[in-house]
Amino acid sequence: MRNRFTRIMFLLTVLALASGGALTIVAGDPPAIREYQHRMAAQPDSVTGDEEGFLTHLPIISIKTNGQDVPGERIGDDVDGTRLYTLSEEGGARITVDLAVYDSGGVNRVSDSPKVSSQARIRYRGNYSRWFYKKSYAVSLIRNDGTTPNPHTISGLPSHDEWVLHGPWIDRTLLRNYLAYNVAGEIMSYAPGARFVELVLDGEHHGIYVLVEPITRGAGRLSLRKPDDGKDVTSFIVRWDRATKSDQRLDNFLFYTYRSDLSALDVRYPGKQNITPGRMDYIERTISQVERTLYSADMKDPRKGYYQYLDLESFAQYFLINEFFRNVDAGRYSTFLYKDVRGKVKLVVWDFDNAGNNYIDRSWTEAGFSMQNAPWFSALLMDDLFVDLLIKEYRTLRSGALNEDYLLRTIDETVAYLGNAVDRNYEKWGRAFDMTDYNGLDYLIPVQRNYTSYDESVQQFKGFIVARGRWLDDHIETLRQYSQDSKTTTILNP
Repeated sequence: MRNRFTRIMFLLTVLALASGGALTIVAGDPPAIREYQHRMAAQPDSVTGDEEGFLTHLPIISIKTNGQDVPGERIGDDVDGTRLYTLSEEGGARITVDLAVYDSGGVNRVSDSPKVSSQARIRYRGNYSRWFYKKSYAVSLIRNDGTTPNPHTISGLPSHDEWVLHGPWIDRTLLRNYLAYNVAGEIMSYAPGARFVELVLDGEHHGIYVLVEPITRGAGRLSLRKPDDGKDVTSFIVRWDRATKSDQRLDNFLFYTYRSDLSALDVRYPGKQNITPGRMDYIERTISQVERTLYSADMKDPRKGYYQYLDLESFAQYFLINEFFRNVDAGRYSTFLYKDVRGKVKLVVWDFDNAGNNYIDRSWTEAGFSMQNAPWFSALLMDDLFVDLLIKEYRTLRSGALNEDYLLRTIDETVAYLGNAVDRNYEKWGRAFDMTDYNGLDYLIPVQRNYTSYDESVQQFKGFIVARGRWLDDHIETLRQYSQDSKTTTILNP
């Protein structure tokens, strides 16, 4: 009886705090004021052609490979399912290149003096996207000694040496990651920074890319304390993804009990130079303790339950952002968990290319939920407290960052900002709309799902956002089905 009274008081406290406009169950860093590039940068109206190449209001990133092939192109799978990728001529996973950034704050051209000039180590990156015609790149800025990190501020994003150049291909709008990361940055304590740029590779224009902050520790990124020398206790970042992609895979509770399907947790921080067997064991034990609690009879206990381990605000916000955009891989693939050594486990958003009914091999319309299939969220949804928080927070966000009019206006503003850079992009990548070039690796399946113009693609995305929001408005309360006693009993006692 006392246990139930304690839980009711805890629920009432949480809901009272939530009514102020945001979930504040656990004190965390407030979301920063989000700086959308299209609202603060030079506009395209005065930018015209240039006989020496092109002029653009977007920052330009130029990469010179000096005759080397970029490694990391996917070439198949090994017998054990491990993905196989091309290597450099020396057998390495990256090559060293010359990189320059042209960003005057106004009109840019490659004949200008660069704002940033550095050597860099690059490779192709991604999972399925490595098959695409338009590749994405992992970029590490280095000094001339070939090894020392060389952090730089790029396009107003905080200084760092690790970057991603995301090449939107399957997302014909070019907008999904830019929009979702920025919307998430209005809601969560951290979401990756994103800036549109135009890429020039070995003197050839390669269209619009999105410069993105990868999920890393650092100033302006994830604020995590470094591990003390000789200590096993550590802050960490881990990634849920396909087990075959793991470099430092954990043998955590849900993995060895076969509850994580094809996914596994891979340690991303500390990296290979700073990880030790003791730190791996600490991370594994910490994650497994959370998972055992989530799948135990005590999971909802105010003192013994999962509340002591997880930042509920972060988990609720992550759930709603990914459900709103119908990012069906979230929670199982391309999902990053992080924990400061003195804090609770949080989540950070990543990879919305497939969102908005843009999944390559099947249609995910505006109707239905997806997150209930993710390993941790399937357990969290058994808790009526967490479901109540989701519903309360959703209603709040619909009058703010997830408001229909606000999102549609943001899309229109962004399209107008990109201007004729979109035309240049599809002068290079026009095959994206050419169904005579159709194949199952580079286009949505079946062929009828593909749109044949940029405007049609943008209208599809806008239409999805409208339909999805209105469906959730009508059905968000049905999340309560997952926390009914019969459902909880079945899952905890299979």
